[in-house]
Amino acid sequence: MQPSNAFQLSFLHPKYWGIWLGYGFLKLLSFIPYHAKFWVGKKLGRLLLTIAKSRRELARKNIQLCFPEKTALEVQDILKEHFESLGINLLESSTNMWGKHRYNANQNESEHFIFKGLENLQKQPGLGKILVIPHFTTIEMTGLMVSFITPYRPIYRPHDNPLMEYLITTSRTVVNIPNQPNRSVIPVSNKDTRAMVKHLKAGGTLFILPDQKYGGQGSISVPFFGYNVPSNPGVNKLAKMGQAAVFPVFTRRIKNKYELTIHPALENFPSGDDYADTLRLHKLYEAEIRENPAQYLWVHDRWDIKNHNPALPESLYH
Repeated sequence: MQPSNAFQLSFLHPKYWGIWLGYGFLKLLSFIPYHAKFWVGKKLGRLLLTIAKSRRELARKNIQLCFPEKTALEVQDILKEHFESLGINLLESSTNMWGKHRYNANQNESEHFIFKGLENLQKQPGLGKILVIPHFTTIEMTGLMVSFITPYRPIYRPHDNPLMEYLITTSRTVVNIPNQPNRSVIPVSNKDTRAMVKHLKAGGTLFILPDQKYGGQGSISVPFFGYNVPSNPGVNKLAKMGQAAVFPVFTRRIKNKYELTIHPALENFPSGDDYADTLRLHKLYEAEIRENPAQYLWVHDRWDIKNHNPALPESLYH
């Protein structure tokens, strides 16, 4: 199942005008000069912190749950920085969709990129590769940075709204960029396992974000920061079926630059034990989150806090 990039006249119907308004807002953000985007993003994030009460409280509880040793003031500091990071992420989305990299091969955002561990990918020539990227607020820039390293196919969940599906797939597709023949990003539906496996067996690269709550078929319960959560063992299965190497990838936003680190391919992965393999990935995520807590996506209800998860400390709800 390939994503559809065909524009439809029905997308101009008034029921879609709200989506087009948001899309237009992102387009306007793309005109902001690169260095100003961080200042503007922080201001937007502080506004979100003020008006998005339910998301703010969910993020606060997530941080408290994962960092019980931190004081209320320390949690508040992480929370504030996190929402600033969310605001910057909006600007990064506009950069990914309309940045200079789309038309200028020599002077573009890549001058602000720092790559570490590229030699790890080069140690596996001809082998399919799975890049495992947890949901940090730098995810837009991670996708952009990886496009400068290797052609890849990002796995995505098709959207129920046809206009959103069109906008997501077209904005994530990178092909036929002037003077950049090696840059190719073509999304693949998370329902199209056959295409994923075929791509891996041909020596291609997949980009997957498997760390969020997963209640679909094959879901397993695995600890994350010490609490069991419904998790997706899909990485393990894809690696086995596609005979692929698995690389954890993390990106940090450092002032006005981005540092992407590709860790060595996981040894003995998959092991045949989905629980152990998924727990192993969770431990890797946890280690990076502890080093860079404000940039993880805390506004996602990973631990089912909204439904008053009885397995969590009762003090969290008071």
